[in-house]
Amino acid sequence: MLWLTVSASRRLEGAIVALGAADDGVRPADEAAAFRELRERLRGPFGSDGVGGSDGPPGVVVVVPSFTLDQAGMDKIPGILHYEERLLAFLHLLRDPRRRLVYVTSLPLPEPLVAYALGLVRSLSVPDARRRLVLLDCGDDRPAPLTQKLLRRPDLLERIKSLVREPEDACLLAFNGSPYERSLAVRLGVPLYACDPGLSHLGTKSGARALFKSAGVPVPRGVEGVRDRDDLVAALAELRAAHPDVDRAMIKLNDGFGAGGNAMFAFHGAPRGSGAGRWIRRVLPDRIEFATPPDDWAGYAGKLDVMGGVVEEFLAGAEVASPSVQVHVSPSGDVRVISTQDQLFDAALRQTYTGCSSPARAEYRPALRESAHRAGRALAAAGMVGIASVDFVSVRGTSGFRQYAVEINLRMGGGTAPLMFLHGATGGSHDPRTGEFLTPEGEPCCYVASDRLHRDSYRSLTPERVLDAASRAGLLYRHADRRGVILHMLGALPAFGKLGAVTVDRTAEAAHGQFRRFVALLDALGTPGTG
Repeated sequence: MLWLTVSASRRLEGAIVALGAADDGVRPADEAAAFRELRERLRGPFGSDGVGGSDGPPGVVVVVPSFTLDQAGMDKIPGILHYEERLLAFLHLLRDPRRRLVYVTSLPLPEPLVAYALGLVRSLSVPDARRRLVLLDCGDDRPAPLTQKLLRRPDLLERIKSLVREPEDACLLAFNGSPYERSLAVRLGVPLYACDPGLSHLGTKSGARALFKSAGVPVPRGVEGVRDRDDLVAALAELRAAHPDVDRAMIKLNDGFGAGGNAMFAFHGAPRGSGAGRWIRRVLPDRIEFATPPDDWAGYAGKLDVMGGVVEEFLAGAEVASPSVQVHVSPSGDVRVISTQDQLFDAALRQTYTGCSSPARAEYRPALRESAHRAGRALAAAGMVGIASVDFVSVRGTSGFRQYAVEINLRMGGGTAPLMFLHGATGGSHDPRTGEFLTPEGEPCCYVASDRLHRDSYRSLTPERVLDAASRAGLLYRHADRRGVILHMLGALPAFGKLGAVTVDRTAEAAHGQFRRFVALLDALGTPGTG
């Protein structure tokens, strides 16, 4: 999961002054005040159900699918530039015939991919929608945040402003909210529909634990507010002393994204009593196990001294799942759960996100939704607006599953684009009674999604070839029965051998089956000599 870190956010504050704010004489304090003033007239792009409809949303939505990360984080993600294609899932907003979209990217979007994405939206006149969709690009393929590139292009900013003739009838829709997005909103005079970067502390591991506890949402046993390596030793010793049954601990950097800030420590052999701290300090450099090798203790400890972090028990049981819930907070403070999903993981310690299956399992879905709604209300009370993901670990005990909240991502998550594609393709909506996604006729829709279908052999494929093969195999999404695979990030195929897929069916088992068949098709297409 990708999100802007607090320490990175502070560095960006200074960078923006040098980048753009200084050019037009806007001081950071003045910019923050202007941002708050814009916020007062924010109308979200979605309707009354939180993700669709047309009950009073703005007439113009400026979509900026920027991943505002540190360069080091961006460099780890193959084809990250093409993640900008994922927010084509929001083309379903064009179902409202009064609305126009301005979609900005680093490089031009291939017209066939835009046409395919428009064609996914049920009951949409593609020619009419295309006239109301304006595509702009920076002509810049550097692996830097898109919003940063935009702020360096006053000509593009003026072009966007010319397309937003009435700023009070517009909003800026972004993947996440950072100082860059705040500056962009102020420069355009258009309110931002994403979390205020001033609330970024709520997305740290320590901030999230504090919020969960204040909201009455269970968390793993542990210690937040760890400031440095000395604090880490003390927190590990405290956890071991208070809970001798804990065999392993998770160490998480406050500002880590993905699994990059996670590590494991085993207490096996730790002495009892006051000697535990000295023992932990001695063995820690060699015993710590990193979720995303190759990391090392010296580098990790240096990041801990800068970012701080938390220590939590490693949750284990007869069965352990990792569900996540997306909550939506409207500008008026209304909080809605808009989806649940079971996250899929891989790599070391099984901490690296690879996809999701939605909805989450029925046996723990009600409790999951209730805990996430509590967290959402706490976020709303703090002033958060937009989409956030609340991550959990679910552990089966003698009386069923118990949910533990572990993280808040103050941004769109891995399940956002799949959910929006589903809204567009089916015309359905989330049922708050059951937590299912239902078609207008009341039939359930389940999906399996991944934006990380990635193999070197896929580099030989083109978007046209994959779409044609999936269609001939009967796998491509069909409006007639609302089943099949929806593809995205197709632009990453030639250079990176990477794409995203959402397989939709009536049951989770059927959606998983479709996903496996599609991956098998990709593998066959990527085999030399296969037609």
